[in-house]
Amino acid sequence: MSLYHFTDVRNLDSIKKHGLHSWWRLYGKKIDFVPASNEYSRRVDQQKGLHNYIRLCKRAYHPMAMAAKHEGRIGNFTWIKIDESVVRWGQTKFSDKNAASRDADIGDHQRIFWDSEDDQAEVMVYGSLNTKWITFP
Repeated sequence: MSLYHFTDVRNLDSIKKHGLHSWWRLYGKKIDFVPASNEYSRRVDQQKGLHNYIRLCKRAYHPMAMAAKHEGRIGNFTWIKIDESVVRWGQTKFSDKNAASRDADIGDHQRIFWDSEDDQAEVMVYGSLNTKWITFP
């Protein structure tokens, strides 16, 4: 089984070169990218201490992908597959829905994610992912 991450196709070359990074780390490393998240979402991430996490989902479907495209934050997007073993990494966190939601259950136990039927349930990987964990389209 794989996990998935959507990204604007313009980000693919950078991901292939640098790996997949949280938006916080991309800013810190001064790596240009096209963000799917909006300013409000990034502010909530900072308030919740989740700004240095990469978001992954269960399927190659996520309502935020279409919302980001519809709102013009991203253009054409694609899905990259992430090796499921990242769920066992020590700093990985799990959410039963979009982690920016006020009522999201966020914690260290992966059942929070796997037991959720919400399309926006998330696995959150700290910092960055080397390309060896990524399958590109």
